[in-house]
Amino acid sequence: MRFHRTTGLSPHQLDVLLSCVERAVPDWDKPTGRPHALPLWKAVVVLCFLLRHNNAQVLAAELFEISQPTVSRYSTRLRPVVRDAIKELGFGLARLPRDEPVPVDGFLAECWDWKAAEQLFSKKHRRSGRNVQVVSDTRGRLREVGAPLPGARHDAYAYVASGINAKIQKYRHRLGDKGYQGSDLLTPYKKPPHRKLTDVEKASNRAHSQIRSAVERCIGHLENWKILGGCYRGPLDRFPETLETVVQLELLRTYEPA
Repeated sequence: MRFHRTTGLSPHQLDVLLSCVERAVPDWDKPTGRPHALPLWKAVVVLCFLLRHNNAQVLAAELFEISQPTVSRYSTRLRPVVRDAIKELGFGLARLPRDEPVPVDGFLAECWDWKAAEQLFSKKHRRSGRNVQVVSDTRGRLREVGAPLPGARHDAYAYVASGINAKIQKYRHRLGDKGYQGSDLLTPYKKPPHRKLTDVEKASNRAHSQIRSAVERCIGHLENWKILGGCYRGPLDRFPETLETVVQLELLRTYEPA
């Protein structure tokens, strides 16, 4: 079964996902009663397609020969199922050694500027969205994501408020960029007034940047799920669930057996 361009997952990863979802929803393809418009495996592919490409539901409905309300209904039902099914596999921080450096960074997941929601507009990025804090390993693979916050929030504030601070306290080497100065993360040296950085400080900053660049690559891979890298158009109260589902799919996509 090959749907790599559609879902972002390899055939083996898709088989693992479908096996987990089938155990969670055993009665989807039941032989009695009114059948679903799509078998379970294809409904999961539709969900992954929407998350990977952020296309309109009417386009997915036309491609898979079902109605738009059916696409919406399947997506709403299967998002938490997919999230919880992959979560049971135990990916993420649980498999990261304690002595490994842990780089942290944040990005803006763009969304519409909802009038009912405050502080979505980020002056730094000049657009509206949610501040998402990301933790990776030194190879650029996703390990953890914090709870989304309004886009106007500074990274140093979001680092604590999102819960990431508490989740990585057991790791000794926690790295962030200059936006995290004042937190418990190791940050680069800033140029002090009236003098230049010393050679030792410059060398330290270079080493710091080489390690921390991994989380920037990780964010780039996470934004390849266009529901996060593009403009999120769904209801704002469903964004945390959507984010958690994408995170679990990315953890599955980047998992490598020890």
